[in-house]
Amino acid sequence: MLQNTAIMLNHTSNLFLQTMFFLSHTRNDTIVDEIHNLESPWNGKDVYNKTQVQTLDNRCYGEYGCYSLKYPWTNDARTLSQFPEDPSKMKPTYCLYTRHNPTQCQPLEHQNPETIYDSFLIPSHRTYIISHGFLEDGDRPWIKELTRQLLIKEDGNVIVNNWGVGSSPPYTQAVANIRLVGYMTAVLLNTLRREVGVRTEYVHLIGHSLGAHLSGYVGNTLYTVFGLKLGRITGLDPADPYFSGTEPIVRLDPTDATFVDIVHTDAAPFVKGGLGMGEPIGHLDFYPNGGENQPGCDQGVFKFIHVEKGSIVKGLRKYLGCDHIRSYEYLTESINSRCPFIAVECDSWTNFTAGNCFNCLRNGGLSCAKFGFNAVKHRNSQLLALGKSVYNTVYDSKPFKYFLITGDKYPFCRYIYRVTVNISNSTLSQEHRGEVGKFSIEIHGTKGRTEFMSLFKEQHYEPGSEHRQVVGGAGVGHITNITLRWEHEMSMNILTWRFEPALIYVSS
Repeated sequence: MLQNTAIMLNHTSNLFLQTMFFLSHTRNDTIVDEIHNLESPWNGKDVYNKTQVQTLDNRCYGEYGCYSLKYPWTNDARTLSQFPEDPSKMKPTYCLYTRHNPTQCQPLEHQNPETIYDSFLIPSHRTYIISHGFLEDGDRPWIKELTRQLLIKEDGNVIVNNWGVGSSPPYTQAVANIRLVGYMTAVLLNTLRREVGVRTEYVHLIGHSLGAHLSGYVGNTLYTVFGLKLGRITGLDPADPYFSGTEPIVRLDPTDATFVDIVHTDAAPFVKGGLGMGEPIGHLDFYPNGGENQPGCDQGVFKFIHVEKGSIVKGLRKYLGCDHIRSYEYLTESINSRCPFIAVECDSWTNFTAGNCFNCLRNGGLSCAKFGFNAVKHRNSQLLALGKSVYNTVYDSKPFKYFLITGDKYPFCRYIYRVTVNISNSTLSQEHRGEVGKFSIEIHGTKGRTEFMSLFKEQHYEPGSEHRQVVGGAGVGHITNITLRWEHEMSMNILTWRFEPALIYVSS
């Protein structure tokens, strides 16, 4: 009964989430019909109409460029497209934080260079820009913690892009607004370069959900309008609705920065509650736990309310968006963690967990990468191995998919182990004809031991069969021994009934 109840609650939450999403939309069928009746072949070169001509499907905002509703901004994957709201309404703010002012905002305004001169900005140091997603603002606790960890890591500049006014419903309007906010952010970066010498190749943008695609627009505008190239963009579970299946210019893509890395944590189909994209869209795409369902996110809503100290609103928000927000929780932990967050290149989660890709020596030692903040080191190694400069602004490469395992709560980082269990083919084992049950393992080493970790699904184990799985657990140093546990559970299924102790024969 408890299991059925949990499943029902989970399905109800997905339905609730989808209902809220669609209620946050508005549709103007007149505009859509007008758009579909217009012929607009896109040549892939002109990003904005620089002639500032206002038409039914083109709107301009002075120094912030022009915005088209023609293809590819409206297509089969995005049947409704809107103009961004006016800059005077949007008014994104850019708060600078440094080690001199780690918690006190210093507003930066590109139209008022004095705010830049009078700030603690250090032009020669690395600059980070954090952008939130839909229904959020720059004052979120996760942004404060991410800022804190970045400033612990290095004496850099952290700029929080607060576009909260533009992130309000309807969702389709927020989708349109990030085009303008991306342009405005690019204008600010160009001003920082012009006024105090900030180098955009040392700028790292970090965006969550819609903020990931917003960061892509920043990089695209810098390159096409100002001739500048961003150093890095980290996309944290980039939003799927209205971006999946679109042209690269509409979403975050590898051309938006010298290095683009993506964290996928909520890539289940949208109809099943997934909010993030599943397709690889960066240079390195990381899929923690397969990229769809994260450990610890399958708990009941009341557990989340308890964690949030009784707050129903906060608890419900975390419950509904748990998989989606894991992306920034994982990244934040990776910044200063001593645990390496090792990820392995593989073509699928199934092959990864089956141990078919478990070899860091493949491809010249480039088959394993550090996930998160330190992923750039792996990308640099890839380029050097290919004989390319890490400072190249443009290069072609296929996307690389990496998989890793995390825990269900902080600290999330886990070491990965490949476990192989061989069922004995001895006479006794053959006479017993196998058994139904499940294994778990505890690994012991010079620096401790793991918790018991489940192995395989409950199944019938035939004599002479081999079973292999990759699991995640605490680091134990050099492995000394293991404890293998076997469990047989009887149920209403008559095939599980035993009148003698259930036995399993393991050879190794």
